[in-house]
Amino acid sequence: MSTATIGTRYQVVIPKREREQLGLRPHAKVVVEVADGAVVIRPLPDGGWRGIGRQLADGTDATDYVKKLRAEWESGG
Repeated sequence: MSTATIGTRYQVVIPKREREQLGLRPHAKVVVEVADGAVVIRPLPDGGWRGIGRQLADGTDATDYVKKLRAEWESGG
């Protein structure tokens, strides 16, 4: 276990050993949550949230659906 200090801007530097162990790089996304009175920081896989909600319930691509609706609206139909 390592220790870290909270800076005046509430930033915490993750110690080198833990960064290397988790494979963290600059600009990596992490999830921060409180569990049982402790702050837990977990790495988010690259692109972990990318594409979430992109499809509608029936499998239709949301972007295509919006384009279709926009075209219908613009054509007055």
